[in-house]
Amino acid sequence: MAGGAGSKNKGGRGERELCRLLGERLGGSFIRSPNSGAFIGGSNARRKAHLSEGQVRTAKGDIVAPDDLPRLIIEVKFYKEFRFHQLLRGNDPLLDDWIKQSLDVIDPSDEWFVCWKINMLGWFVCLPEEKAEGYAFDSYAHYIGKQGAFRVTDLDTFFTANCDEVRRRSAG
Repeated sequence: MAGGAGSKNKGGRGERELCRLLGERLGGSFIRSPNSGAFIGGSNARRKAHLSEGQVRTAKGDIVAPDDLPRLIIEVKFYKEFRFHQLLRGNDPLLDDWIKQSLDVIDPSDEWFVCWKINMLGWFVCLPEEKAEGYAFDSYAHYIGKQGAFRVTDLDTFFTANCDEVRRRSAG
């Protein structure tokens, strides 16, 4: 996706769509974060020391989960295309970057996901392999990239099959 106002608007549309989808699957009100994870990510991690727990939670991902799911962190992307061959070859710089963005802001107890929509293909979700046990998967791709091992699968199928487990793991 190219830069500029068009891509920002597209990203916002994707975030709103995912908020609706997650609300339907998990229940509760999901909203777009007023900040990006970059507010406390990477070199800005020092900011966490001066923020309240609620402020940190709001700044961690692209979507703010309901209050009863304080450990749920979601990074959202919406792109025209995705090079699945790179994912299958274990060399996907785009996915590696998205995962790194999440790793820069999460805490070890967080239940985090990278979610993305590709034009004409739909939604996908990526989660760390070490957190995959206990979740039900219809089918998935195993991705080993720069940040470790992950599972990538269809988002709607995943959250429909695992809504109770996601809620349990993300609860306060």
